[in-house]
Amino acid sequence: MNNPESVKLEVFTIALKPVAGYENNSFKDLILNIPGVIPENNLFNEFYQLFINRIDEGYTEVRNKAFTLSTNVQEYGYNVTDEIIWGVLKGGVKGSGKTKSPLNNRETEEDLSGNVINDKYFFYLHLPLESSFGYLFFHIYGGESIRKEFIQHIRDLFSIRGKYNKPEPSAILPDSIRDEFKNNSKVVGLSYLTNTLSSSITTDAEFSNLCKEYSIEISIKPKGVNNIPPGKIGILNRVVSGLTFNNFQLSRAQKRVSLQNLSSKKTSTFELDTNDVMPRIYLEGKVPLDVNGTPNFVNLKLFCDDLLRELVAGQYTRIARI
Repeated sequence: MNNPESVKLEVFTIALKPVAGYENNSFKDLILNIPGVIPENNLFNEFYQLFINRIDEGYTEVRNKAFTLSTNVQEYGYNVTDEIIWGVLKGGVKGSGKTKSPLNNRETEEDLSGNVINDKYFFYLHLPLESSFGYLFFHIYGGESIRKEFIQHIRDLFSIRGKYNKPEPSAILPDSIRDEFKNNSKVVGLSYLTNTLSSSITTDAEFSNLCKEYSIEISIKPKGVNNIPPGKIGILNRVVSGLTFNNFQLSRAQKRVSLQNLSSKKTSTFELDTNDVMPRIYLEGKVPLDVNGTPNFVNLKLFCDDLLRELVAGQYTRIARI
């Protein structure tokens, strides 16, 4: 059973990467160069059929996970006018010694025996044909997910030898989600992690060798019930990052910040690579979830439709992921 409070939506940009010297750069051109595509037909429809067929042939295996398309034809589709493809994947970790739970009864487990754990994951792709820039939405649970494996599959599909290299998706956050979270949150911790700080603290070789296996963390936390607005995190970071321990600057350490939502009391940790803080898109309260934490995919698709309009208008911020 998945914890409903941990169910999230992640959003990425997908920018095509033409090979040096190749003059074209668009999804239309990429699709025209995919074997089997009939140029005289509607290109978006052609790509949709190819895309669906690729993930509907059986389980796609990437590393220690596998996924395939849902067998429910109501759980995937496309819109030529809006140039979007959406659907539901089933999949997860594979391997002997694990178990899987049927989606209709997660309390009943059966031996995996080399097969795959089947959870359901929603994806949503916007691929404007005349552009080289698209968006991917992917829903995940709190634990294991197939997001990296699905993205790898897309990167492979968007690679054409001699014309397009594999694209590098970048995580982004719609501004409305950022503002909603930051305007109703407090900072509950700021930390700096590194495993090289040990040699700056002491010259004791035994201590330094021991710390090679660990990270040293310096934490800053508000006292009592004091609240630090997220907008003030930049001031703290600029000052603390400038501190030096025997020639080691904390600006070189990995910086993380923990925020607590004042309404839900949910605490989230983010990597701080700028002086800003970026939350995640938690679906609880935004999209109906069943008792197993599985979203209502019809509502999730509508939620993505709304967010897409915001992204197309340029209302988003790039984020660092941890």
